[in-house]
Amino acid sequence: MKPVLSKKSQSFKRTISPVRQIMMYADQAYLKTLGIKPENLISFAGGWVNHKAPLELQKAYKEIVSDDESMHASGGYSPTLGMLGCKEAIVKFEKHTYAVQNLEPCHIAIGASSTQLLSDLMRVLLDPDDKVLLLDPSYCNYQSQIVTATDANIIRFPVIDVDTWEYNADKRIGAFVDYIQKERPKAVLLVSPDNPTSQVLSQDFVVAAYEAVCSIGSFLVVDFAYKDMVFEEKIPEYFSWGPTDNLISIHSNSKWSRSLGRRLGWIEADESVIQALDSIQSSTILCPDTLHQMAFQRCVNEAVENNTLRPYIKKVSDDYKKAAFFTVAAIKKYTNAKFLVPQGGLFTCIDVSMDGAVFVEKALKETGVLLVPGWGFGKTLKNAVRLSFGPLVYDLQKIEEGIKRVSRLL
Repeated sequence: MKPVLSKKSQSFKRTISPVRQIMMYADQAYLKTLGIKPENLISFAGGWVNHKAPLELQKAYKEIVSDDESMHASGGYSPTLGMLGCKEAIVKFEKHTYAVQNLEPCHIAIGASSTQLLSDLMRVLLDPDDKVLLLDPSYCNYQSQIVTATDANIIRFPVIDVDTWEYNADKRIGAFVDYIQKERPKAVLLVSPDNPTSQVLSQDFVVAAYEAVCSIGSFLVVDFAYKDMVFEEKIPEYFSWGPTDNLISIHSNSKWSRSLGRRLGWIEADESVIQALDSIQSSTILCPDTLHQMAFQRCVNEAVENNTLRPYIKKVSDDYKKAAFFTVAAIKKYTNAKFLVPQGGLFTCIDVSMDGAVFVEKALKETGVLLVPGWGFGKTLKNAVRLSFGPLVYDLQKIEEGIKRVSRLL
C-alpha cells in the first residue's frame, strides 16, 4: 500500500497562489501554446531587483575564494545564529545607514533568508490558537509561511478603499488600534515599504500599532525587506528603532545588494526571542551560509570605512525611484486606470475593474504582457493587479511598451 502524505501538504498542493500561477504562465511551454515567443514577452511579474551588487561585495567573494585558508573556512559550519563578526557588521550597517540605537550582536539572529526567518519566528511567537494580524493587502507569501509554521489564525485589517482606490492607513489609525485591542492578536505583522503596494507606513501609524501591542502584551513585527528603497529624502523615525520586548524587525540582504540568490537575512529582537530562535533554527537550517556571512562582513566593513555604503544605497534607491515615476507617467499617458503611486520598493497596484486573475490571463494571451493577480495579497485587490518595475529598472522603454500593450484592456 502506498503511504499517504500529510493533509497539510496535500492542502497546499491543491492551493493555487499568485506565485505558482505566474510561474505557470511564464513557463516557455505554456507560452508556446498561446503562440507567444518568450523573447516577445514583457514581464511585470518578478518581484526582484536588477541593479549591480556593490563592488566591495564582488571584491569580498573574489578574495575569499582565491585564498586557500579563507575558502576552507567558508566551508565550515557557522554558529547556529550566525558569526559574531557578521553580526557586528550588521550593527555597523544599521548604525551607519539609519542611526539605529541600542542594537548589539546579542539582539541579532542571522538566517538563510528573511523567508526562512519569518517561518521560524512564527514558531517562536505563536501557539495554535493565537491570532496574527496582517494588513489587507499584504505580501502573498505571508499566509503560507504562517500556516506551514503554525496553526495560528490569520486576521486582516483593510487599508485600501476599493471605491476610491485610496491607501487610507493613516485615516484608519483609530479603527486599527480598536481592532488590535478587540481581537488581541499575538503578533501584528507589517511591511514597509510594502509589497504589493509600495507604500511606506507613516510614523503615526507604526507608533499607534506599537503602543497598541504593548498595551495587550503582544509583538509588533516589521518586515524591512525594502528598507533601503524609500523614495522620499526623509525616512520615518521607526526605521531607526532598535529592538524592544514588543518590537521585532526582519531584514533581507537580497534587495539592497542584489543578493537574491545569495540567501542571507537577519532578525533584530530582544535577547529572549533570539535565544528561543537558537533551538528552532538548529532544527530547520542548522546554521546560515558561512561564505555569504564572510563576504557580507568584509563588504560592509570596507564600504563603511571608505564611506561608499550610503552613496551606493542612495544611487540604487534613486534608480528605482526613476523607474517608479516613469511607470506612473506611462500609466497616466496610456490609461485612465486608478493606481497607487509608489513611495518605495518595486511595485504599483492597478485597479482593472474586473477579476484580476481573469485580467492577467487575458492580458497575457492578447498582449504578451505578464502581471500578477491581486487576489493573493488580500480581498481589497481582487479586482486589481500588481505591476513590478524592478526587473526593468534599466529598461524603461520596455516598461512603456508593456503598459502601452495592455492599455486597450484597461
